[in-house]
Amino acid sequence: MRHRSRGRRHQVQEAAAATPAASAPRDPVLVPGDATETRSSTPPEEKAPGPRRPARKLVLVMLGLTVVVVAFFSSYASALGKPSPRHVPVVVSAPPAVLGKLEASPQLRVYPVADLVRARNMVEDRTADGALLLPRTGPAILLVANGGGHAVATLLMQLGQQAAGTLGTTLRTTDVAPTSPNDPNGTVEFYCIAFLFLGGAIGATVLGRVAGPVRGLRGALARLGLVLVYAASLSVVITLFADVALGDLVAHFGFLFLTLWLFVMAVCLAVTGLSTLAGPLASLMLVLVLIILGNPSSGGPVPRPLLNGFYSGLNPVLPQGAALSVVRGVQYFGDRGIDLGLLCLLLWALAGLGFLGATVFRDALRNSPSG
Repeated sequence: MRHRSRGRRHQVQEAAAATPAASAPRDPVLVPGDATETRSSTPPEEKAPGPRRPARKLVLVMLGLTVVVVAFFSSYASALGKPSPRHVPVVVSAPPAVLGKLEASPQLRVYPVADLVRARNMVEDRTADGALLLPRTGPAILLVANGGGHAVATLLMQLGQQAAGTLGTTLRTTDVAPTSPNDPNGTVEFYCIAFLFLGGAIGATVLGRVAGPVRGLRGALARLGLVLVYAASLSVVITLFADVALGDLVAHFGFLFLTLWLFVMAVCLAVTGLSTLAGPLASLMLVLVLIILGNPSSGGPVPRPLLNGFYSGLNPVLPQGAALSVVRGVQYFGDRGIDLGLLCLLLWALAGLGFLGATVFRDALRNSPSG
């Protein structure tokens, strides 16, 4: 009896132990067979192709950059690569035969005068780039102004020597507007203008991005103040280097600073105003146009009479040429002949202010209740 009861008890325990194992649900995560069956029952997912490179955009960007570089090169090479005299204004006092021969030259624009005093005054006030006096007796006299451009002075010296040789006399040359001994070729003023333009244009763009959009009249006045302060700081640093540190443009610190300040302010206001009114792409196009056309048309070491007709016409209209003319007038000619250059810079600054004002007016119309 005891053996039977023990056997039945043992069978019951075995059944109780086997029942939960048989009835327990299978976890698909823990059972690899089921997982394999599940994977095999569903179709395999195809991997999505990775992001394709925007090949078309890359090609367009490369083509655009190539066009810009070619435009830079062709513009600078056309303007400065082969300078040749075209109607150089020169004052002449000479016998009729010699005077007629000089007037017939396409290289010169001759202004006849009677005496040396009148000739010197015309060179000093920048009406003419030089003066040639060929008296009937005695040495010939040539007045040049290296401050207006070393290349023109060299050309006039060659013409003067030829004319003096024709009359069998010697040539005596006087420089009425000499350049600085530290900058005999007069190129530092061009570097000031070229790099200040880049600083003004890039600075206006960066300040616009950092300061954000112009909102209302108060925002426009704040942006105007920011531009004025930036232009002043940039101009005073360059003036200190050119005058005090390097000694290239000396003795006119105040007038030189004011001229450079007006130039940088005109560039910054034009870029800032156009950007606020028409967007950053429009201001970028303006900067590119001024780099491609403005720097070469300013002439740099090549004076305006040696540029071709196209760039010579742009010279007094674009800010670089106008500013370079004013700087040379201040530095070498006693502030003479700077009126048109100052007027050009002022018009560029006023254009930038007009763009800013138009932006404020447009935003006011959009935000008005009736709008």
